[in-house]
Amino acid sequence: MKSHERSLQAYLLVVRRLRNLASTDETNHGFEELLKAVEPNSSVFHTVRMMQLELFVLFKDWKGAMLCLTEAPDTRKEYQGMNVSVSARGMFLEALVCLKVSKYATSWVARRRGERKAIKTLRRLNGWVKLGNDHLRHYMHILLAECYILEGKVRAAEDNSKAAISIAELLSFLHDKALAHDLASAWYKERGNDHCADFHLECSRNLYADWGAAAKVDRRQIHPN
Repeated sequence: MKSHERSLQAYLLVVRRLRNLASTDETNHGFEELLKAVEPNSSVFHTVRMMQLELFVLFKDWKGAMLCLTEAPDTRKEYQGMNVSVSARGMFLEALVCLKVSKYATSWVARRRGERKAIKTLRRLNGWVKLGNDHLRHYMHILLAECYILEGKVRAAEDNSKAAISIAELLSFLHDKALAHDLASAWYKERGNDHCADFHLECSRNLYADWGAAAKVDRRQIHPN
């Protein structure tokens, strides 16, 4: 089977899961079978792995996402061979996962490791934005918001979260705008601000519904956190 056919299979796994046409277990099994069928550290391997990581992030399964990254070969070199948009997406997802995992780290060293990875990604994203890739700017604000959350800088986190939402709206990136609202909702919930948490949750649900991600909407109706 050709590489583009493997990538298409992975894409269909994502679509079926988001539209509530397949369970989490069925989807994970599908991805594992695909990954077994391709050469490790190849471009198609990283494409399939990135799509799987995308689902882990969308459903806020940070443990599964970190395991996905741990089991994958080094992705940094592979990203260099992809176009800017794909490379940026992969690096953004990895950095976001590392920040989320570091939030619950029991040691200062582990926490700093996640923050350093995010900082490296922010520098790379900033370089791409300076070269005219403005469609990547909202990634920076999402990561900055998470960094400031870790540091306890509430106002800075809120400002960057709002910026990410505004930029994603201007770019008509429904899924990223929904993700930014989703992350903000979880953060406000943890801080005990139910009013802001519910507002961002409702915005996120509406956007995911418009995007066609029925599984995300249903998941929130059952598990609002």
